[in-house]
This record gives sequence, C-alpha cells and structure tokens, in this order.
Amino acid sequence: MTEQRYLAGGQEFNYPHAGDPPAPESTKLLLLTTGGICTTGTWNNNWCLGWLPLPKRNMEKEDANNIRTNKDT
Repeated sequence: MTEQRYLAGGQEFNYPHAGDPPAPESTKLLLLTTGGICTTGTWNNNWCLGWLPLPKRNMEKEDANNIRTNKDT
C-alpha cells in the first residue's frame, strides 16, 4: 500500500462560527466544508466551517521562467 502524503502549513482557516472574521460576501474563496473537503466557492453558513483567501500568483516568476500558459495572457 502506498503511503498518502500531503503538505499542510502556512495560513490557517478562519472559523467565523468560532469568533474569527466573517468571510467576505460574494467573493470566491478557499472553503473548508463540514465534510472536511477543501474547495473553492462563496461562503455558505449551512455547509462551510472555515475560509481562506485564494493564493496569489507570482506573474514575475512565471514570466521569468516562461511557465505561464497561453490562456493566462
């Protein structure tokens, strides 16, 4: 059996139900669902536990290494 690997670190989710800041309205975010799944979408009080802002791309590094895709231009 293959060992499952993952990397966790950096920012932690904000938990509005536990007193953290509320999620911005009508904004695409990383969401932690009640099922423990991380997905993207807009906040929903019925099935979201936590939220984080989306990561920001570094366009300078992408340009310097010619790794940006055609659809990004």
